[in-house]
Amino acid sequence: MPPQDITWTRMAFSPDMVDTNFGDMAFSPKWRSSLAVYYYVVPEEETADTYPNSRLVYLRLTCSLTGWNPSEALRNAQTQAQQAGNWDDLQRTLWETIIASGWAEQYWPCLGAIMQIAVYPHNADGVAPDDYPYFLDFEPKKRELYETVTEGSEMLSASANTTSITKGNSSTNSLEIGASAGFSVGPFGASGSVTSTWADTTVNQNTTDTSREARETLSRTTSTSQMYQLFNGYHLGTNRALFVVAPRPHTVSNSAQTEFNLIDGERNLEGIQDVFLVVHMPRALDGLCIQAGLDTGHQAPAVVPYFLVSSMQRPNTGNGNWPPPDPLPPTPPVPPTPTTPWKQLVVTRRIIQSCGTFDANGNLALEQLREPLRPPVVTGEFSLPDRATVALARTQSGSTSQEVRAQSQRDLNVAQSQVRRQMLNNISSGNYQPRPFEQTGVFRSLVAGIAMQANISLADVASKGFLDAAHLPDLQRAKITTLSQLFATTATDATAGVARQDVLDRFLKTTKN
Repeated sequence: MPPQDITWTRMAFSPDMVDTNFGDMAFSPKWRSSLAVYYYVVPEEETADTYPNSRLVYLRLTCSLTGWNPSEALRNAQTQAQQAGNWDDLQRTLWETIIASGWAEQYWPCLGAIMQIAVYPHNADGVAPDDYPYFLDFEPKKRELYETVTEGSEMLSASANTTSITKGNSSTNSLEIGASAGFSVGPFGASGSVTSTWADTTVNQNTTDTSREARETLSRTTSTSQMYQLFNGYHLGTNRALFVVAPRPHTVSNSAQTEFNLIDGERNLEGIQDVFLVVHMPRALDGLCIQAGLDTGHQAPAVVPYFLVSSMQRPNTGNGNWPPPDPLPPTPPVPPTPTTPWKQLVVTRRIIQSCGTFDANGNLALEQLREPLRPPVVTGEFSLPDRATVALARTQSGSTSQEVRAQSQRDLNVAQSQVRRQMLNNISSGNYQPRPFEQTGVFRSLVAGIAMQANISLADVASKGFLDAAHLPDLQRAKITTLSQLFATTATDATAGVARQDVLDRFLKTTKN
């Protein structure tokens, strides 16, 4: 019998991405990452000999990796402010400026992703850890990019895989491929080339019946979508699996293609990533539950001066409404000047769940667990120094020599490595309390950047209740009389720092609940 294609059944999905408004040309939100999990129960007669006391279930985890946009969360926060009962001209002006700002309207690219999936017994009461379902195998396990570089030449090798299931129904096959290209002579300006030719021919003729081989070795096949990015899988043999997806690094080249790749900085993660998993579970279990999650790191399109980032990263805990300060990774080295541009990222999380029980025929009857429709929640935030691209280097120096390109490549690869490390730190510590975007330090620092452009008298700000009037005398002595001066000053004056926090706390108080 030839290998059969797996007939997948959807088990869980992101319900907020389903458009239920037929005729509404706006469609549902476009820029949210989403997940779906599909299943296939291997017939018991096919595993009765090899796994007499167990059953095998195939899972397919599909993640759509996209950028993100906070405009929906900001519109909800604006509505809350309007309904709070103290809506005035100052709040209206600032909120309209926030909604219309470049960073609120632009696409926040995805620079890193962490995929997770776990399986549990349907009824865990009395089930020992040894009897929990676990992942017997999954593909892909790893996808890497190797680069070996000498003067004037390079060799690239990438690992890839194709998924097929052997007759045992519990293992998969993988394939690694590689290629090399390029050779040139002369860091000393010599012209010409060196050619070496030899002949050594060996002929091996093998006649195979591919169709028969497939019938004898493979039971089922399936097609999966793979992104051409770096990939690592973890925790095989347990009931949970974790996969880290990172953009492939910039490689050494002197071609125009590399220059084009470096114009807009770091590579983004865009597309669909599939993972095929084999679940082993005792036949005595009456069913199973799955939970899958996707963390994506998104870079704000606007950079903010370092002094604002460092002062706004930890939300104020006044009135007991803000989340408590988070234990963050060590503060990065202070840049040469407080006005050094700094980029910020937020980590959003999506989670889906589902359960099912086996009937007398071994089929899985689903019990869909529907969570309330809600936008992605922020589960982490961090900041990094902004890195120059080739386009910026051309603007500054008027040229893009090979040395400039190489330096840009190194800088951008360092930035990509830092993003990946910070995302791993975030998921490892687990100390960040999930919250809406409008309660993050990133949002506060971006709003502070907008306030730098607001030429509004601090006396007017205080009269409308957005600043404690007790701060005014000290601020006036420091020659700080407008909102723009308050948020633009780089001085370490304690009164200015407290006043900045006070203004933001009062202005954003409706987003705390």
